[in-house]
Amino acid sequence: MTNHNKIKFISGSVIAAVIATIGHNALAHTRLEVPEVSEGVRITNNVVIGHGCGEINVMGTSVVFPDGVDSTITVDGQPHTGELTEFVQNWGNLNTKIYSKAVFTFQDEKLDANGNASGFWAGGGDSLPHHMAGFIPFRTSAALIEPASCASSVKFYISIADICEITPASGFNENTVNLWTPNNLGTAYDRVSTTDDGPASLTIMRNEETNPLPESCGGTGQVVEVKPSAAQINRDMPIIFNGNQVWPQ
Repeated sequence: MTNHNKIKFISGSVIAAVIATIGHNALAHTRLEVPEVSEGVRITNNVVIGHGCGEINVMGTSVVFPDGVDSTITVDGQPHTGELTEFVQNWGNLNTKIYSKAVFTFQDEKLDANGNASGFWAGGGDSLPHHMAGFIPFRTSAALIEPASCASSVKFYISIADICEITPASGFNENTVNLWTPNNLGTAYDRVSTTDDGPASLTIMRNEETNPLPESCGGTGQVVEVKPSAAQINRDMPIIFNGNQVWPQ
């Protein structure tokens, strides 16, 4: 191999290694296996835990979906003061936990004042090895986008905490919990990051064949995004087991 070809080979190897590292880090975030679904379709999905806290195993996870009650809503990036029902007819109890001991032994749903599941948790039993991915199953029932709206999609930001050690909130750090949450709500569960890259997401896409945009939309659909409020995160992120809060302690 000539020196010129050696240089090309080494340069290509370095570039490939960098790309592979970037790809691995991107996939390491805890995300949904299926992040996008068409309206009117019920799916089985998974929260995919990407890794532990460094070399510390994951012992549990807590998941919170925006409840749509006091959530922050934006339309094409602009604040919207109306109700979520202007865009989605039946949000509220669409995401329910599927019972499974494949990763953790104990699990339950988080219920709001109306008995709707606003999230779920799983933990206990064997821990998830820090270098392996774990699938936590749940089901999303068929969402219905409001026909009179101009929404072409509605994106829900999902807050997730992968717990490696049970601590009080004051003990949160990179060795005790991975927070896939907003970075700017002002809660103890906020992700420490310069960008708001933490939450997973679930996007409901409008089926424009069965539910076409109204003519008043001018042929252009709106992008709607929904994020949880600080009050909901403070209420729903803790894990309650047999009537007692077990995390954070």
